[in-house]
Amino acid sequence: MNLILLGPQGSGKGTQAELLVQKYGLNYVEMGKILRSIAESDNQYAKIVKEMIDKGELVPDEYVRLIAWDHINKQDKEKGWLFDGYPRSLEQYEYLEDMLRKFGKKIDWVVYLFISPEESIRRLSARRTCEKCGEIFNLVTNPPKNPEICDKCGGRLGQREDDQPGAIKRRLELFNERTKPILEKARQENILMEVNGERPIDIINDEIVQKLGQ
Repeated sequence: MNLILLGPQGSGKGTQAELLVQKYGLNYVEMGKILRSIAESDNQYAKIVKEMIDKGELVPDEYVRLIAWDHINKQDKEKGWLFDGYPRSLEQYEYLEDMLRKFGKKIDWVVYLFISPEESIRRLSARRTCEKCGEIFNLVTNPPKNPEICDKCGGRLGQREDDQPGAIKRRLELFNERTKPILEKARQENILMEVNGERPIDIINDEIVQKLGQ
């Protein structure tokens, strides 16, 4: 089974992705985390990736294509995949379809977690990331025991550049412009699953699992 998990920023994709990966034993491709790691490295794409992320812009398709292929090609091809926050444009979606065909696989479901723009901004403004291990918390939906300290490693929690109000607004605009056409294509292919993301984590997960079982 190969899943794409999409939704506006703050919709809870990462939380649901981890639950689904664990349940179904899938390869996990979290493109946001991959790109942030590259931005902080000495990788040849680091400068352009960091610049785009900090502005709240999408990394150009030509870079994402190469990064995605390199990452996917190293994983266990006997297992399925869960793609979290990728693809983010129709071009990336079509390229992913081509990549999976090379392994004799296809996209089975595009799971869309929808929340309102107001809820997205509320959640992202409250998001905190550990500067040491990268663990993500949310002061609203998933608070740490101490708002300044990571529960996992004790590192300092801070707010990412792309979680600042200006960058959040731009990312939401880009989602509407670039990512929503993927939803229309998935709807035409009869593989779109729309799920209300403004509910408790366990209820959302139960609905997704139930629909996948059907």
